[in-house]
Amino acid sequence: MKRYAFILLVLLSAGAVRAQRYEKNILGVRAGVNVSTCDISIEDVRINTGSRAGFHFAVTDQILLHRSLPLYLETGVDFSSRGGKLSGVSFRPSYLQIPVLVNYHFNIKDIVTIQPFAGLYYGLGIGGKVKVGDEKGDIFGDEGGLKRSDLGVRLGAGVVWKRIYFGLGYDIGCLNLVKESDGEGTMRNNCFTISVGYNF
Repeated sequence: MKRYAFILLVLLSAGAVRAQRYEKNILGVRAGVNVSTCDISIEDVRINTGSRAGFHFAVTDQILLHRSLPLYLETGVDFSSRGGKLSGVSFRPSYLQIPVLVNYHFNIKDIVTIQPFAGLYYGLGIGGKVKVGDEKGDIFGDEGGLKRSDLGVRLGAGVVWKRIYFGLGYDIGCLNLVKESDGEGTMRNNCFTISVGYNF
């Protein structure tokens, strides 16, 4: 009986040690470059605007979902400058975004961790301008032509080395941003991101 009790104790201890390998909560900061475009559709014609360079910065929080697997829920708050340009018209919207992602940590010899991620993000337009020739106007608000709310899919992967983070991601907008389109015209955000950061 003592022998079985000893084996059970060893197994439980091993499971506890294995579970403790993964951090329960990882806070981080990120900053980087955006390369964004707008996907415009008018009736049966689809147009992709020219790209526009912007920037982003974020505070992230990763929460362990399973004590014996390095599976994390990642969320946080980030600021993102986006837009596009087409035929002399440029769009420069800025958003506060809240992502809800799932990522998995592949640990390579306790040196590098590869973290693919996927999920959704919600964006709230907080400002920005549309420029036509030499004239500028607000892109949101009563006189603006775009809705403030944006929702999309986010895919990508990060690499962590000594708590320093490098990441690539792509956002695919799912909502029509045009305020009054009557179903005839749509515009959606797309954005490629390059990030660097630090995990505390």
